[in-house]
Amino acid sequence: MEFGFIIIAIYAIAVIALVTRFDGSKKKRKLKTGRGGDFE
Repeated sequence: MEFGFIIIAIYAIAVIALVTRFDGSKKKRKLKTGRGGDFE
C-alpha cells in the first residue's frame, strides 16, 4: 500500500514539474514577442 502511494506521489511531482516548465517557457516567449521591437 505504501509503495503504491510513493509511485503516485512521484508521478504527480513529475507532472507538476513538466507543466510548470512548459508554462514558464510560454510566458517568457510571450513577453519577448509581445513587445513591438523585440523581433530580432
